[in-house]
Amino acid sequence: MRKEEYKIKTFEDIIRALRDHPEWLEELRRIILTEELLRLPQRFERFLQEEFRPLREKVDTMERDVTTLKEDVKVLKEDVKVLKEDVAKLKEDVKRLKDDVAALKGSDFEREVRERAPSYFGRLIRRCRVVLPERLADVLEEAVDKGVISDEEMEDALNVDLVVEGILKSNKEGVVLVCEVSSTADVTDVEKANKRAGIIGKAFNKKSIPIVVGKEVTKGAKEKSEPLGVILI
Repeated sequence: MRKEEYKIKTFEDIIRALRDHPEWLEELRRIILTEELLRLPQRFERFLQEEFRPLREKVDTMERDVTTLKEDVKVLKEDVKVLKEDVAKLKEDVKRLKDDVAALKGSDFEREVRERAPSYFGRLIRRCRVVLPERLADVLEEAVDKGVISDEEMEDALNVDLVVEGILKSNKEGVVLVCEVSSTADVTDVEKANKRAGIIGKAFNKKSIPIVVGKEVTKGAKEKSEPLGVILI
């Protein structure tokens, strides 16, 4: 059989010859392409099998782990929220407890001062007598009826911690001691004692002396007491 011959003059002649003889393509590839390029498909397939798929599996595992971690963080956030609420409630309970303890200490200290009034005020007056709340109310109401003090002044004066009557040692003058009692005496106690002493002094028609009794006294209370003439014990 006579071998077919092709006259190659144009690029189209090459294309037509390759279409007629597809087996020439492989030989043409070897001529045109390098051995490295020819091996690329096999190397790519090997990459898919040996590197990419294991890497994809690792990424999938990481994604699952991240999802689990997000769920754990969400639960942790909810637990932290509950914990914060519990801590806030605990703080409120502790504050309430502190307030109750402070009030209890204050009441106990006030009772002590009332029961031992002569020992607290003996250096100022003789014949120390605690004015009972009922008598104080009577005197204040009578003063209101006479127009000496107002209803508002009476309401404020009734909140005084302690009123004591006696005779000043210095000049034998009858006086009333108007006292605010607090474990820690502060500026507010000084101001209340001064204000209520003015009201109660008018009601009793006697000289009144504002006094603040405290186990501790703040710096502000000391500074405020001097210009107002409030005695600190």
